[in-house]
Amino acid sequence: MRPESVKVILWEEKQKDYVKKFYDLQFIPRVDEEIYLNKENWRVTRVEHDVEVSEVNIYMELIKKVKTEKLSNS
Repeated sequence: MRPESVKVILWEEKQKDYVKKFYDLQFIPRVDEEIYLNKENWRVTRVEHDVEVSEVNIYMELIKKVKTEKLSNS
């Protein structure tokens, strides 16, 4: 008998639509861990596990890129 697959859904924090869905991921990211997804860096804000439906919801926020100004040498 094959164990039931776990669905992992990645959500953008405070949004209604999910960013991506995965099935049977090898690991679940932890809170404050950074993820590179869709060519952007994300930080995990919370993780919710719904045992009844074998689902893990991972909420993330986009990490804003800070533009560094080039310092001119005098």
